[in-house]
Amino acid sequence: MTTLQTTTIAAALVFGMCLALLGSLKLALAKRLNLGEGRIGFLLSALNGAIIPLMLLAGLLIDALGAKAILILGSLTTALAVVSLGLRPTYGRAFGSLLLAGLGSACLGAAAVVLMPRAFFGMDRMASASLNLGCVFIALGALVTPVLSDVLVRVLEFRRAAGVLAVLCLAPALTAAMTPAEQLHVGSQAPDLFGLLTDGNLWLIGLVFFFYAPLEGSVNVWATTYLTDLGQGERGAAWVLSAFWGAFLASRLLTAMVLHWAAAPWLEPWLIIVVGMLAAAVVGNMIGTGHRSAARLSLVVLGFLLGPIFPTLVGLAFRIAPAAPGTAYGAVFALGSLGGVVMAPLVGARARQAGVQSALYIPMMLALALTAAALVFALTGERV
Repeated sequence: MTTLQTTTIAAALVFGMCLALLGSLKLALAKRLNLGEGRIGFLLSALNGAIIPLMLLAGLLIDALGAKAILILGSLTTALAVVSLGLRPTYGRAFGSLLLAGLGSACLGAAAVVLMPRAFFGMDRMASASLNLGCVFIALGALVTPVLSDVLVRVLEFRRAAGVLAVLCLAPALTAAMTPAEQLHVGSQAPDLFGLLTDGNLWLIGLVFFFYAPLEGSVNVWATTYLTDLGQGERGAAWVLSAFWGAFLASRLLTAMVLHWAAAPWLEPWLIIVVGMLAAAVVGNMIGTGHRSAARLSLVVLGFLLGPIFPTLVGLAFRIAPAAPGTAYGAVFALGSLGGVVMAPLVGARARQAGVQSALYIPMMLALALTAAALVFALTGERV
């Protein structure tokens, strides 16, 4: 394994860890600050909102300065934020720590993603294959973190557990320091945000992500409630959700191998179209079924279908703007993540009013909408 691959994997794992870390520590942090879960939830919402512009900023900085400096900055900043959380902070200090964690995770996430095409298959034209493979490590980091955090807090108590997690956050900085700067340099021109934001192709990709982000998020949040409403036990529902994420990872691995073997970039938007249509059908089946076995199977199949969408979208964005991949990724992420901010609360409101099964009509419509946007891109988008 090369130092470039090691650095990319380390950044992806720590970024995935950041995505899950604060949610995993939510109860312990609420107890430590003597606050209700509502105020802690507000902190996490503020962090999620802050990551949107921060990811765009990180992408611009990567194209301007190279990924090495941004990896080191992100790693050190994230470690500092985790240490700060462990020092019995006040509510205000916790808020500042989470914003600092948002900056660090945005830097790590953007750097990991833009390095994936070079780190794995090494073919810029087949960026989607590399991204599907690389995003597996992001998901692995997110999957392992809740268990790791729980064990550390139980064994070491909160402050020392935060110290151990902070040390893990330093791994990308150490590997980046050992990697030659030229291997971590991406892009070939100064970032042109205005030019990219006037590119219709990029807007279409951002629109697909706008519909996809709340679709994935709503399934992740409401899957266990959906199953328990059908009579499934809580432990069984948790296992089904784990199977959902297992299928999610497996589909990314399979997609990486297939796209690498096929070497046909024109297939990528059609892959999104097909899986989007199938995902809408599966969610429709979840709405109509009253059988737990059918619901469990539908969730696992849905995980398998949703897995390749995000990395394949980013691969398309990189083909549109090969000279400024960091800016392209930041723009798509910022544009698309607005969907989660705007649409996800609608699912929650509908679930509270009419039940989760009825609320699934919104994810079904989101799947149809992302399919339509991907179809427009496939038929009218510039051939790159």
